[in-house]
Amino acid sequence: MEASEEWDVNFKRVTVKMSDGLVVQGKVNIRAFPRLSDFFRGTDDRFVVVVSDQDQPQKVMMLHKDYIIWAEAVD
Repeated sequence: MEASEEWDVNFKRVTVKMSDGLVVQGKVNIRAFPRLSDFFRGTDDRFVVVVSDQDQPQKVMMLHKDYIIWAEAVD
């Protein structure tokens, strides 16, 4: 099965604080949105995918939006 849908790729570096105190740093694909805040408000997705670039091999984390306290764009 071949995917015919095209995806915009626009990674932003982020720091995310979770409700359990965990702080996650990495990159989020905000797609065609101009800002990280627009991405969070403009999608109905329940999860945010964060690619950690601090570990080798890279970690891919799916963070549930209901447990995110804050998210900050780094660049």
